[in-house]
Amino acid sequence: MGITDIFRASKIKDENTKLKEILDEIGATEAIEVKERIEQLKKEEQEWKNKKNQVIEQIKQTEIELTNKKKQNQDELKKLDSELIEKKRKIAFEIKQVESELKEKTNQIVSLDDVLMLESFGLYTPHYAFQNSEEYKIKLDSIRANQKEMIKAKSAAMGNINWTVNGSKSEGTKMVNDMIKLVLRAFNNECDYCIDNVKFNNIESAEKRMTSSFDALNKLGRAMDVSISYNYRQLKFEELYLAHEYQQKKQEEKEEQKRLNEEMREQMKFEQELKVAREKLQKERKHYAKAITDILGRIEKASTEEERIDLTEKLKELEKRSSELDKEEKELDYREKNAKAGYVYVISNIGSFGENVFKIGMTRRLDPEDRVYELGDASVPFPFDIHAMVFSDNAPELERKLQDHFRKGQLNKINNRKEFFKADIHEVEKIIRHNYDKVVDLVKVAPAEQYRESILISNS
Repeated sequence: MGITDIFRASKIKDENTKLKEILDEIGATEAIEVKERIEQLKKEEQEWKNKKNQVIEQIKQTEIELTNKKKQNQDELKKLDSELIEKKRKIAFEIKQVESELKEKTNQIVSLDDVLMLESFGLYTPHYAFQNSEEYKIKLDSIRANQKEMIKAKSAAMGNINWTVNGSKSEGTKMVNDMIKLVLRAFNNECDYCIDNVKFNNIESAEKRMTSSFDALNKLGRAMDVSISYNYRQLKFEELYLAHEYQQKKQEEKEEQKRLNEEMREQMKFEQELKVAREKLQKERKHYAKAITDILGRIEKASTEEERIDLTEKLKELEKRSSELDKEEKELDYREKNAKAGYVYVISNIGSFGENVFKIGMTRRLDPEDRVYELGDASVPFPFDIHAMVFSDNAPELERKLQDHFRKGQLNKINNRKEFFKADIHEVEKIIRHNYDKVVDLVKVAPAEQYRESILISNS
């Protein structure tokens, strides 16, 4: 049923109304025919109404279906959006994981490249990780004891026990044993020479020399099936590595002991400075206390108002100075109780080490410049210049952060006590300000007066 049908029903209704009006005007003879016509039109009208209602119902149903379809589509879109967001999140997570793994693998490759590069330059990668030289010594003694046990058990080198000389098995056995002693003595002598003279720059050649000796002696004893065992050879190599690392660890311990001794000397100097400062403080306190007492007495005896005012001003000045002594004493108490409080310094010595080389260290001294002066003693041709002197409540921590940041630029890669770093002064300033929240005065260009004057004299 279309829209035109709906209008037709309305038209039938109008016709019925007109017929009713005609019925009222005409006579009774036509009443029946008119009535029948009216009934027929009413019936048609009802049919059209039913059709109209059906159309309206269909429209409503279609609207409901469209609404439901739209809602369903919206739900599906939301679901798709949600799935898309989840997929993006998973992909982002997977990308992050892959990037992390890639970074880790890259670091491993770089680390492996570094190891290969160091080995190519003869630098040594440790085989053991003992904490002190005594542990290395114990392990070394154990390896040497195992070698002796192998020699006693005749497993260090072996030969043909069925060897005969002129038909005599005993003579053959004696000759084989003599050959075993000969090859072992030769191999031990060669290994002992390498072990006694091993250094960081010759360990690779020592390995090759010991391997060549092992192969040559086994080739020499091949006629009587005499050969040095691979287990004994391995013990000798372990002895080589242990001996080398034992010497290295002893050197590290010496350096560590030097560091501890230096810290003890610094502590003793700090305590001496503290003692002198307290003695000076006590003297000044007594001096100002006596001066205040004298001024008070003079104020009482003052004969004029002008004299009294003048003495009162002097009294205020003395009391102010006495109050400053209290602050100084509190500062000394704090420095004495807080073992970590001190100064982190950044200094350079262009004449000795060149441009952009800085020493980053710390001192607990009350006057940190005394420490800088000591560093510029007779061991270097020129005094150090101070770029930054930073007081910190935790100086060791600040020093560590600065040194760790510039560790790649450290000149001495072996001994961390040598605190000289290749760095850019602007980067030094940036890192100090990042790790220190107070005002820092930093000198970017070193005066280097003696060095620059020496250059002028040399060029004149």
